[in-house]
Amino acid sequence: MKIEIYPRKILILLLYLILFLLFANITGIISKFYFNHGQVYGLVPLFDFNTEANIPTFYSSLALISCSILLAFIFLAHKRQGSSYKPWRGLSIIFLFLSIDEIATIHEWVNDPIQQLLNTSGLLYFAWIIPYGLALLLLLGIYLKFLINLPKKFLHLFIISGVIFISGAIGIESFCGWYCELLGGIHGLDNLLYSVFYTGEEFLEMLGIVFFIYTLLSYIVTELNYSTISITNKEKSII
Repeated sequence: MKIEIYPRKILILLLYLILFLLFANITGIISKFYFNHGQVYGLVPLFDFNTEANIPTFYSSLALISCSILLAFIFLAHKRQGSSYKPWRGLSIIFLFLSIDEIATIHEWVNDPIQQLLNTSGLLYFAWIIPYGLALLLLLGIYLKFLINLPKKFLHLFIISGVIFISGAIGIESFCGWYCELLGGIHGLDNLLYSVFYTGEEFLEMLGIVFFIYTLLSYIVTELNYSTISITNKEKSII
């Protein structure tokens, strides 16, 4: 079986998809706060960016696992060519973890213990940001040489994708924590302004991942010279 790779077409398709999810989420917010209909036959929570185990969560997890698979493909291709592959393998594992985290909300599990231990407040009220932020800084240090050695086009795409994603995942999330503390905890967050905050956060995360998927597909086509991927039954051949 051969799979044709068209990075730009996939980029446009994914952009349309996340714009649809954004529209559905905003429609639900309008229905909830302006028309006092917070369910609408279950459609509002089904597309709510701040609700777990729904369509946006499933999409985000699928997008992250797609990144992990594409990174695994790249590392296997580099390994076959005898070139450096370990950084790509590491990134594949990281995105696999992020995909699991999206579904299992691991960061929320660690939030309360760290918050109680460090008595965090303000922009660090959501205390999971601390270990994840430190892990991010550590990874940036480890991957700095790898990033610098990337072709300039892909260095720029990596940076753009990362900045967009982190702006949502940590940047706006920090303001969400500050606002949560201001209102006295999560029970006071059922309001329009907080809905705007989490909508911006989740959309930026989705947008960053869309550009990263485009980056990886473009790398596969231009740097590895794979315009098609052939999947065979041979034990030692997957590309």
